[in-house]
Amino acid sequence: LKQETHMAIKILIVEDEILLAKDIEQSLTTAGYHVVGIASNPKKAKQYLSMVIPDLILCDINLRSDKTGIDLIGEIKKTNQIAVIYLTAYSDELTIKLANQTNPVNYLTKPFNEKQLLASIQLAIKEIIPEKKPEAPTRREISIISLLSKGYSSKQIADELSISFNTVETHRKNILGKYDLNTTAELIYLAATEQWISHKK
Repeated sequence: LKQETHMAIKILIVEDEILLAKDIEQSLTTAGYHVVGIASNPKKAKQYLSMVIPDLILCDINLRSDKTGIDLIGEIKKTNQIAVIYLTAYSDELTIKLANQTNPVNYLTKPFNEKQLLASIQLAIKEIIPEKKPEAPTRREISIISLLSKGYSSKQIADELSISFNTVETHRKNILGKYDLNTTAELIYLAATEQWISHKK
């Protein structure tokens, strides 16, 4: 599931240090993210943006061009509210104040390592993609989960619902797979949390 989430996140890297940009791209690709491109200056960044709208931009603040990364993001956000993480060797008060006006989701101060990079992106993802509520179970699934929460065995559930033992076992396996769970205890906790069943046993 995490890998699928990563693949759905499109990231544009705006960084004029090409070796650093390539290292970032390698780390993100290995982690399963989709890097749509590397732009070494604002002009190239805009060229990428004319072709694809990323979910997240990793943007260096000092791009050694006539515009800073903050200028670029400020322009982009006039038309697209794309999430941004600034990469910067500068953490002085004025730079941070200017950057904050563009509402970044995070900052990464150079030099940073891969662990810090990926952790920063994970935090950004929570803002980009609100956590989706799991799909509600069917009536039959709720009946089975409810009986499981009361401590019923598969055989007892089969007798209670007048279905075969194999049908109950198939349902149990399918329900766990549906919610990416490993144990019945995890399933009962999820069901109670989502209020599919009563908390009372």
